[in-house]
Amino acid sequence: MAHHIVALIGSQQAVARVLTVADTPSPTTLGSELQIVPLGYEQIDQLTRLVPGERLDGFMYLSVGLEAAILRAVDGLMIGYVETDYVGGTGAQAAAVFADGAVTFRAATPIRRGPAKREDPINTALRQLGVMASPQVDEFDTLGLGRFRNLEALGL
Repeated sequence: MAHHIVALIGSQQAVARVLTVADTPSPTTLGSELQIVPLGYEQIDQLTRLVPGERLDGFMYLSVGLEAAILRAVDGLMIGYVETDYVGGTGAQAAAVFADGAVTFRAATPIRRGPAKREDPINTALRQLGVMASPQVDEFDTLGLGRFRNLEALGL
């Protein structure tokens, strides 16, 4: 089964600030008082004003320009950026966290086979956003992010 999303996850206030800059679908409410909003090509172009700059190491879509645009849009609030690309249990993931006007976390995994781990980038980013997982379920599954298999599931 495939899983391919590019999205921002944050508080209602942080996500609302992104909505003023990029024409995104309505956000979806998650647990832990967080919302998720998808980023497709159109939204990335709007955020970067068609000047994305160089892609950051290990990321498919996060670039120097997109990073700067997210920082501008949220204006000091905390928000997470996630991207996944999995097919049949093989793939990669990446995440970043923006807070207080800076990138506070950025990491990506190389393509690999096997289940996600608690120390993977997305789980780490979600912990920084305040997601509390149980010992049996990681942060990704705590928020139910597996139900969003693609950008269309998020409204694009």
